[in-house]
Amino acid sequence: MNRRGLCRPSLKIAHLGDQTKPSEFHVEVWNPFVHEYQPVVSIQEGVIRVSDLEKLICRMWLERHPKRNALMDVPVAAKIDGRRWAELRINATTINSYDTRSNDRLTWTRATGMKQAAATISVKAGYVLQYAAPP
Repeated sequence: MNRRGLCRPSLKIAHLGDQTKPSEFHVEVWNPFVHEYQPVVSIQEGVIRVSDLEKLICRMWLERHPKRNALMDVPVAAKIDGRRWAELRINATTINSYDTRSNDRLTWTRATGMKQAAATISVKAGYVLQYAAPP
């Protein structure tokens, strides 16, 4: 029996270049299928992408799909020359759980939900979330 751990998608925000310029952010999604971070346009797009990946991975595990063993989990975090970054991951199980980490705390910490995790990584990276005004 294969007891290999889950391979989780993640969403990462990094503040690039000059820390005083709020527009210099890089948002990317860890894709366990291709073993790399892939750029996305916004945090909102990233949340949708990691949620879609999580659903697919969960289904693969439930159906014992043979290619689930080719998936790769998020790499171990490394300090990046003083840049601010933060990341959330979704544990792709039938009952989702969420974790966050950042440049000042490289170990994963449990979050209570996707909204809290997204808010946490936004604050840690210095990113201001844009919410649509209700109609």
